[in-house]
Amino acid sequence: VDYKNPTELERFIEEKLRPIPGPASIACATEIEAIINLIKECFPLPVARLIKGGSYVKGTDTQDWSDIDVVLFSKAFENLEDCKKKLPEVIDDLGKRLNSCLRQPAINACFRIMMAKRTQLSLRFHFKCHRNHHIHSFDIMPCYDILGPTPSTGIKQSFYRKLYLCNDTDEIQMYSMCLLQYQVEFIKTSTMRVKDLIRLVKHWFRTSFAKPTAQNKLPSSYAVELITIFIWQLAGKPVCFSLVQGMRAILKFLVRYTEMCIVWHKHYSPNCMIFKKVIQKETRPVVLDPTNPTFNMCKNSNAWDEVAHVAR
Repeated sequence: VDYKNPTELERFIEEKLRPIPGPASIACATEIEAIINLIKECFPLPVARLIKGGSYVKGTDTQDWSDIDVVLFSKAFENLEDCKKKLPEVIDDLGKRLNSCLRQPAINACFRIMMAKRTQLSLRFHFKCHRNHHIHSFDIMPCYDILGPTPSTGIKQSFYRKLYLCNDTDEIQMYSMCLLQYQVEFIKTSTMRVKDLIRLVKHWFRTSFAKPTAQNKLPSSYAVELITIFIWQLAGKPVCFSLVQGMRAILKFLVRYTEMCIVWHKHYSPNCMIFKKVIQKETRPVVLDPTNPTFNMCKNSNAWDEVAHVAR
């Protein structure tokens, strides 16, 4: 794709990146909802709340890639430690129940689901839609509901303090699961034009670099979404804008990654003590999760030099 040709870029996004609307898309959405309902039915514990996330829910998925996160909160977990202890058994049980249900003739989806390697905290599988063979990557995560559906400012501040003091990697991930709905809302409310730009930047990352390794970790999909939204906000949140100019602005910004410091204050104020402590000790680049003042999204990547080199 020629990133300098506006007409070609628009056509490329419409034909190759943006999910195609129509009967196949509607059928796909119906199947996905059915799979999510099945996950809830097969879950071995009573479900208090179910939160959906990922590019599919946020509206930043592409024709060739879609990921769906499903967090299941249960009151059967007494606390975070109890949840962590019970998770292996719960995930194993869920996997067995799901496999059994998918083999039923009425569902007939077993051959279109490929189980992936499970993690300590989640069950993963890939699902192929019947009509358009589009593949969705599912990540199913049981969790203790630390925040609850409508947390007060005090509860959030207490949550951030505990998260800041936490040194257990698994527990940090579980804290993050509780923020999923706010992360989704932050991205989902963006305009369709911004989401198209996000798709374009993700495509650039996927096609301009070798497959990520432990020694060469690229910025996460969520980090890419946040950087794109920040550049759009910096330009004054235009409703209509040139995708060529938008892409150029993002590439120029990536070249100057050592100056990058992105923060938002929707979920925590500039006076929040945890935010102050984190921002003082962080080295740039910094893209602070707008829902989590303890986490710099750039920390997960060690390939910023290469990103800047290719962006030039």
